[in-house]
Formats: sequence, structure tokens, C-alpha cells
Amino acid sequence: MSDQEAIDTKRITAPNILFAVCVVAAIQLVALFITYENLPTYTYIVSTSGYSYAPLGTSSAGSAGNAIILVLIVFASTLVLVWVLARRMVLSFKVLIFGAISLSAFVLTLVTFDSFSYKFVPEALQLPLDIAAASLVVALIGVTIFVKNYAWISTAVLAFVGAEVGSFFASTLPPITALILPVVFSAYDVYAVFRGPLKQLIGIGGGIALNGMSIKAGEFTLGLGDIVFYTMLPSLALFYLTPLISVSAIVVIDAGVVVTLYLLGRKRMLPGLPIPMVLGVLLLAAFFV
Repeated sequence: MSDQEAIDTKRITAPNILFAVCVVAAIQLVALFITYENLPTYTYIVSTSGYSYAPLGTSSAGSAGNAIILVLIVFASTLVLVWVLARRMVLSFKVLIFGAISLSAFVLTLVTFDSFSYKFVPEALQLPLDIAAASLVVALIGVTIFVKNYAWISTAVLAFVGAEVGSFFASTLPPITALILPVVFSAYDVYAVFRGPLKQLIGIGGGIALNGMSIKAGEFTLGLGDIVFYTMLPSLALFYLTPLISVSAIVVIDAGVVVTLYLLGRKRMLPGLPIPMVLGVLLLAAFFV
């Protein structure tokens, strides 16, 4: 799913780790703000349409099955990307990445900005402003992938999209599925980084493979998938529980991030999910189970 980019161990210092964790915490707070603002919208969508990702039901077994289905989709998608990049079809690779990210970015940004424009903008200007904001996000993603990867632009826009996706998952997944999903993806993350298609993808494409799929947090590179799950659990706590539990989730998850970054001094590339997700899921499971 994601990884910490190989890094010179001399750059793994306390200030660099602190800066990276501050970046992660800032993104998590953005996700909480998005969740808070979109709470009425997501609640309305789920209550009126009945939409919730649970094809195998909401029991424990069904939730585990739902999570496995999502992992298999990600696995298959990554295999396709590896196949494309291995054949040096760079433009096709970029188009696939852009299409996947920009679609979700446009729809979720449209929803997010509508929550703001509804409160502060005249009705006649709401839809044009929402479309303009969503189009701007997609345009910046396009610049990052097709033109030039300006680190601060790509980090800002992809972090925002990751926060939106994390918030959306937290608001639309059944709680049990939302708790099982990070655990299943953490197990897949270990496989993907050390032996699976993600390792192959980075080995074949290098910087091309990371472009549009990761952000810079100071000296470290964090996968977009990491950001989604780092923000999903605190957003889940805010959506179903209390702000205090949500902040507690941020604290324990970020403690896991610190440990993971510190361990990079011994292993040049590590999966970013297992330690933070185990800590976060254990905390929230105490309130949901």
C-alpha cells in the first residue's frame, strides 16, 4: 500500500522525525475539520441513500471479508501498474494514476467546498465556486504528475486529498469494517513493501512510481495510503465517538509514526502502516467493541 522511502540514515534525527510527525498531525487536524464540516452531508447521504460499503454485511466475518475485497482490489491495481511501468509505458502509467486520484479528488472536494460555500457564499455562486475549487485541486494533481513535481505543491494537494479520503471512509464505512480495514491493509503493507508488487513498482519506476502517490514530510516520504489511514481513524472517532477520543487517536497513531521513522535507522525502507494502525485500532476498539 505504501512505504517510507529509502533514506540516508544520517538524516534520521530527532528534529527531522519531529517535523515529519508535525506534518502528519497537521494533515490529521485538516481531516478532522473536513469531517466536522461534512458531518451533516455525510450523515444525510448515508441515512437517505443507505450507502455504506458492506457488500458482505456488517458482521465481524462480513467486515473482514469487506476489507479483504478492498485489499484484493488494491493488489490487482498495483499489479496492473507494475505491468504498465515494466513495459516503459510511462505516459499510460501517469494517466492511470491521475485518473484514479483526480476522480476521487474532484468528487470529495466538491462535497467539502459545498459545506463551506453553503454557509458563506450566495446561493448563485455556490456551485461555480465548488466546481472551481474541485477543478483547481485536479489541475494541481495534473501538474504534479505530468509537468513537474514541485514538492510543496504536491505535498499540499495530495495531503488534502488523503485527508478527504480518510474522512470519507470514516463517515461511510461501518465501524467494524473501518477497524478491521487498517489491520488487513497493514498486513498487506508488510507484504507489498518487502516482497510484493509495491517493491517491484518502486524498483522499476523509482521516482516515477512515487510521483502522485506520496508526499514529502521533511526528510521522509510518506505514501498516500499511509495518509488515508492516519486520518481515517481519528475521523472515525470524531464521527462516532467524541473529540477527546479523536485527539487521543491522533496521539497514539503519531507515536507509532515516531517509532516507525526511528526504525528506519536500521531498515532503509519500512511499511508505514503496521505500528501506527495497531495502536490506533486498539484504542478505538476499546470504545466500539
